[in-house]
Amino acid sequence: MKFIIRKAEEKDLASVLKLFENKADYPMAPPGKEKRKIFSDMLADTSRYLFVGERNGVICAFVSMKTEHQFDSFFKLSAYITDIKADCNDAEILTAVLSRATAVAMENGCNKIILSDKNITALSNSVYSICGFGACDDFYIKNL
Repeated sequence: MKFIIRKAEEKDLASVLKLFENKADYPMAPPGKEKRKIFSDMLADTSRYLFVGERNGVICAFVSMKTEHQFDSFFKLSAYITDIKADCNDAEILTAVLSRATAVAMENGCNKIILSDKNITALSNSVYSICGFGACDDFYIKNL
């Protein structure tokens, strides 16, 4: 099955929220004004990248990445990947969306990517390793 990876758009909010409906730490009330405003602000933030993976017109993966300068790295730019979700633990699309995020981090001159996932599974651990991330305590890191 063919899929595409693209930047998220405002129209994607309900589909993205649906991906997280089984996570206890993401309450799934319908997207109201407040959620729409926060999502809109996230999309407008030039240091944040929200990626979706779409298979057959349905959003089935999401990754949020934020770039910022690090004082302890002599002000070099680093990227932080959070809010990682792939429907049905789809390794193929998860690998593709992380590869796209890595490419964007490199385009922005980041020297490393720190990946944080509260719900590590054997599959996600394997995908992170395949994508070049090394485990480090409660997070994963990839030097660029």
